[in-house]
Amino acid sequence: MNHFPIDATIEGEVLSEAVLDAREMCCMNFARDEHKKLETILLTLVIPALGGYDNELACDIARHLEQIQSFSGNYCWRHRHLGASHGVVGQPAANGGLV
Repeated sequence: MNHFPIDATIEGEVLSEAVLDAREMCCMNFARDEHKKLETILLTLVIPALGGYDNELACDIARHLEQIQSFSGNYCWRHRHLGASHGVVGQPAANGGLV
């Protein structure tokens, strides 16, 4: 059973494929590592210092961390194996050079 009108106009824009080059993938790897470091600081030091999750600010911090990770796709996590060959900013790449 079709619930759509017979004549329907679909508006929108077809976007081009999003492609990350080696440098951009390297930056995503770096951003993922930095997010992990920040998360560790906030979850192990700051949130307990605020009194734990009974504190509204602590809950906001934890929620924002989770949203950043979720909505960024954890910094291209699904492409991490491909991205691993590009290294991380400031660290040697798999090919031996610095990125």
